[in-house]
Amino acid sequence: MLHRLTLVGVTVATAGVLLSAQANWQDVVRNLRNPDPQIRLKSTQQLGGSGYVEAAEPVAPLLQDPDDRVQAAAIEAELGFFLVDRIGGVRIMGFGGSKSTAQEAFEAGPLVRAAPPAPAAVIDRLITAMRDENPRIRFDAVHALGAIAEAPLPPAQVQALADELDHYDPIIRAATARVLGRLRAAEGTDRLIATLADSNAVVRQFAVEALGMIRDNKAAAPLLDLVSRGRAPAASQALLALARMGHTESRDEFRRRLTDRDPAMRRAAAEGLGRLQDRESLDALRGIEASDRAEDVRLAAAFAVDRLGDSQAHVLAAHMILKDVAVQSCAYLLEIGRPALSGVRATLDVAKDHRHRADVVHLIGFIGTRDEIGWVETFLSDRDERVRRAAADAIARLKR
Repeated sequence: MLHRLTLVGVTVATAGVLLSAQANWQDVVRNLRNPDPQIRLKSTQQLGGSGYVEAAEPVAPLLQDPDDRVQAAAIEAELGFFLVDRIGGVRIMGFGGSKSTAQEAFEAGPLVRAAPPAPAAVIDRLITAMRDENPRIRFDAVHALGAIAEAPLPPAQVQALADELDHYDPIIRAATARVLGRLRAAEGTDRLIATLADSNAVVRQFAVEALGMIRDNKAAAPLLDLVSRGRAPAASQALLALARMGHTESRDEFRRRLTDRDPAMRRAAAEGLGRLQDRESLDALRGIEASDRAEDVRLAAAFAVDRLGDSQAHVLAAHMILKDVAVQSCAYLLEIGRPALSGVRATLDVAKDHRHRADVVHLIGFIGTRDEIGWVETFLSDRDERVRRAAADAIARLKR
C-alpha cells in the first residue's frame, strides 16, 4: 500500500508511479536480496532515485553488503530518502578528489533534512558501516549518519556511536565527535572529554566543538584550561564551546575578549555574553554588530543583542543567503526558536532569491508549530519548485 507523503519534491504515490515504469516496486524491493550483486546494485539505485522513503528499512541491510558498490549505493539511497533536495557532493581529499554527497549533506546543516523520521535500523546499520574495512565507506557512513539521524538518539545508539571515538582512523574519530555534537548526545560527554587528549589535533578540535554543542557543564573545567593556555586556535575554539554552554563563570573572560585581536575570540565572546544576557555589554555588542570587520562576528553580536531582548531575527534570517555564514545564522535561529518567527516571516516577505526563500520556509518547519501550517500552505503554489518542496516538507514537519 502506498501512502501519500511528500518527499524530495515528489509524493510517495508519484514515486511508486516512477518505479512502476521500470518494474513493480515490490519486485525491486525483493531484488535487494538477490544473490547477484549487479541486481542488488540496480535495485538499490532504483529505490534511491525514487525518493520512496518506505524503502529505507529494506535498503538498510545493504549498508553492510559484501560488495562495496552496493554499500556505496545504499548510503546514497538512504540520503536520498531523507534529504529535501538532491545535492551534488563536495570533493574530498584522500579519495582521488571524488565527491561525497554524505559530507555535503552533513556540512549543509539540519535544513537539508526532510521531515520523515528514520527507522532505527537505518541508524544502527550506518553506525556499523563506520567500522567497514573500506575507508571511503566509513567516511560516507559517518557523515550520512550525521545528516540523517535526529536527536535524541536512544542511549544504546549513542554508546555505539561514541565507541568510534576510539577508532584507529583519526578521520572517523573526528567525524564521530562532530556527529555527537550535532545530535547533542549528552551520554557521550565523558568520552569526548577523554578525547581532548587525543594524539590528533583535528580530533581534539572537533571534541571541543562537540562539548560546546552538548552544553554539559562537566566539560567546563578542561575547556577553561585550554583557554588559559592561550594557544591559537585551541583557545578560541574552547572559548566558543564555553560560550555555547553559557558558562556563567566565564562572563569576565567573555567581556575581556570582546576587543580581542582574534575575530574567533570576539565571536565567542559575543555569543557567550548573549546567552548570559549580560546587559552591561549591550552597548558594546551593538557597536560590534554595526562595525566589526568580520561578518561572523557581526552576526554573533546580532544574536547576542537578540538574546538581550531586541529581536534581530530579521537580520539573522537575511544572512541565510550568504554562503559563508548561512549555517551559523541558521543555528542561531534554531536556538532562538519560535520567538524568531516574526522576524523570519518579515525576511521572507522581501526575499527574492529562490534558494533563500526555500531555506527560510523550511526553517519555519523547525521553529514553528501547527499554528503556522495555514500560512506555510500558501507557498505550496509558489512559482519556484524548490520553495514548493520546502513548504511541503515544512508542513510535514509541523504536523510531526
